[in-house]
Amino acid sequence: MHLVKSFSIFVVNDTSNIKLLEFMSTKCPLCGNNKIDDSLFCADCTEKLNSEYEVDVPTSEKSLNNLNVDSEETSDESITLTNEDKLEDNTEIITEEDEQVERAKVAPAPSFDKKAWKKQREDKRTDSEKSYYELSKEGKSNTVTAIIVLIVVLVLALAAGLYLYNNNVRSDNLERSKWEIAQRYNTIDAYLAYMDEYPQGVFSDDAYNSMIELSNKESHLFESLTTSEDITEFADFLEQYPQSPYQRKVKSRFDSLMWQSSLKENTAEAYSNYINKVASQEIHGDYIGKAETRFKMLNQSTPVDAEDLEQIKTAVDGFFVGISTKSHKILSEHLAPVVVRYNNETNLSSEQITGQLLLQASKEGAESLRLEAELLNLKYEQLGNGNYDVNIPIKKIFESNAGTISEIKGYIVHLKLSPSFKVFSYHETKPYAEAP
Repeated sequence: MHLVKSFSIFVVNDTSNIKLLEFMSTKCPLCGNNKIDDSLFCADCTEKLNSEYEVDVPTSEKSLNNLNVDSEETSDESITLTNEDKLEDNTEIITEEDEQVERAKVAPAPSFDKKAWKKQREDKRTDSEKSYYELSKEGKSNTVTAIIVLIVVLVLALAAGLYLYNNNVRSDNLERSKWEIAQRYNTIDAYLAYMDEYPQGVFSDDAYNSMIELSNKESHLFESLTTSEDITEFADFLEQYPQSPYQRKVKSRFDSLMWQSSLKENTAEAYSNYINKVASQEIHGDYIGKAETRFKMLNQSTPVDAEDLEQIKTAVDGFFVGISTKSHKILSEHLAPVVVRYNNETNLSSEQITGQLLLQASKEGAESLRLEAELLNLKYEQLGNGNYDVNIPIKKIFESNAGTISEIKGYIVHLKLSPSFKVFSYHETKPYAEAP
């Protein structure tokens, strides 16, 4: 490596020996910056050479007096010589490296901070230290790389596991969950929903077979309902087959049975139940108007006086016992002298009322007729004039000459009682128009 860029050398012949006359450049041969006239290099380059390359650079021309500038060592390149006095043949040829040495003879070493330089050298690692440091650094780098690779592998494994879970385990669990829901509902719609979502599902064949079985069962159940009078069977059918093609007919039949059941029970609670089923659309509500009317008749909406209620029950019970036994004595105790209304008749005596009852029994081919009052379901209201309006559900029991007994429920009898608890008006609301 050549340290000197370019400069000129002039050699002159003296009488005693050959002296080299050098005219040094004012520029640093390394960086080209200005330097001190008698220095070889600028201050920065001198410090750099001393610290980084561990070379003791000569400071000036005086330090080069002992250097051997033999011509045999300068073989790198030729130097053009200017010899005004015709230099002899044994003049040494100075190469570029010799020029550097000669230049060092002239240039004095620049001043620099030796303490800082020494500290900088002490801080430098030796070759063995650098090797150990590099090996340690390389080992740490390999460890970090291994950790990163391990993390990437774990992330990829986790992603693969999630993918397999979503596509296999989770999918199978979802299908099984849908199938269990279909089985829980056990309806044609539920099985159809499963088959629509999983046409090639594990349980698709089972769903199809269950659907066919339910369809056949539905048809058989509907046929049995045509002759059934059990309202619970109709309610169960509608709950199990909410989308059944037989739903309209079943609801119509269910409505009729619910109404008949309400009439037989003949209470405010029974009519309220019918009204609620209509509101929830469980039945069509063909009898909703009658149900609301009868509910108002039997629903006790006014305050009850316990003493008044007890006297009313005693009068009503005695009245119906007198009618059933056709006892003038008992009737006279509970009837007013004149009954202003008895059904469609007006202003009747107790004897005339008894005659009306016998006529009604004969029309039904019965030997006797009894009226049984449901006193627990009696409803009353005291009017402003002191009279009482009383509504009470009853059933009529007919006994034929042959000893057969038939009863008709659903009657509501409307009585009017005086302040002394005597009956002076009587009329009936029949369960149906043709009722006796």
